[in-house]
Amino acid sequence: MSSLTKLDGWESLSPGLREQLASVDLPELLRLDEYDLFLLGPDLILRDGMLRFGYATDGLGGEFCLDLDTGAVLVIDETTAPTFVNSSLELFARSLHLVAGLAPAISGGDPDRWEDAKNEIRRVIEEWDAPAMIEENYWEFLSWEFAAGNYADQSDL
Repeated sequence: MSSLTKLDGWESLSPGLREQLASVDLPELLRLDEYDLFLLGPDLILRDGMLRFGYATDGLGGEFCLDLDTGAVLVIDETTAPTFVNSSLELFARSLHLVAGLAPAISGGDPDRWEDAKNEIRRVIEEWDAPAMIEENYWEFLSWEFAAGNYADQSDL
């Protein structure tokens, strides 16, 4: 069962929303080197038609929210407009797992592997969820950051 079910606020959600969330294989975190790109929780908060379920402290930091009207995942930071991440929570989870699988290439010291990881992320996520690769959306932005080596372990360079 998903770690989401253990978060404060779980019991206050509607049965349908709980069922939707429980069916998604959302990891507890995505960390590249010392950079936290996704952390689950710390609790579930409903506000303004959004369910906040996680946050990031690096990259496009802010709160990961599920838009209850559209089903899309957005990153919301109080200082900027919301950033589109994925068209659904399931596609977000799949994207996180894809990037986690490519973490050794992204955080290693080889620029060719950074570029290969960027290309793989762009190809696969675009195939799954084309809007996620539109310019200035979350994964499109991060793919370029990965290619630039911005998430590489500096001790490997």
